[in-house]
Amino acid sequence: MAFRRVPVAALLALGATSLVSGVALLLINFAPYFSISGATSLALPLSALAGPPGADPSIVVAPTSAIASQAVTAAPSQSPVDGVWFEMRIPAVGYSTVVRQGVGLNVLDAGPGHYPSTPWPGQAGNVGVAGHNTFWLAFSRLKPGQRIEIQTQHGSYVYEITGSKVVSPTDRTVLAGTGDNRLTLTTCYPLWAGGLATQRLIFSASEIGGVG
Repeated sequence: MAFRRVPVAALLALGATSLVSGVALLLINFAPYFSISGATSLALPLSALAGPPGADPSIVVAPTSAIASQAVTAAPSQSPVDGVWFEMRIPAVGYSTVVRQGVGLNVLDAGPGHYPSTPWPGQAGNVGVAGHNTFWLAFSRLKPGQRIEIQTQHGSYVYEITGSKVVSPTDRTVLAGTGDNRLTLTTCYPLWAGGLATQRLIFSASEIGGVG
């Protein structure tokens, strides 16, 4: 039996087609871990800790959350500018950002969001802010004693970091009301794990000053 030689170019074309098909299959399988904006989506969304959505369609909540039974905290008499409600700065790590209302993925994919079930800066209680770990990689350098500065339309508020801890995604106590004015930052942990993170990193800070 005679064998026909297959041109080298045909073999290369076949190999390239197989490679492209394989890459496409991988992208389809792992697409849920990536957002359009380039920020990694959370495998276990931070929105599971959120309060009730009210009139904000961007907020995704887990109905079993203990915090979900709380009423949405009324915002001060201010209007957002391009969707931004306040600014947050951490000079020690050169971090500066704007914070929007809500903790749905469509909010967090663009930057940090304020938990609607928690007070606003300048109000009494525990202010909650969530962010993707991919945006907060620098937070691995945060230490007690460092300051977090909040700027709103009503005034400026300064918080001092008191500590951090790692909790399970089902821990609903981190945003509970407190007797003092404080700020709580929540993100997925490990910080480097992106959408594969399975725990939560919590930073607590106490208000030490402000002009409202």
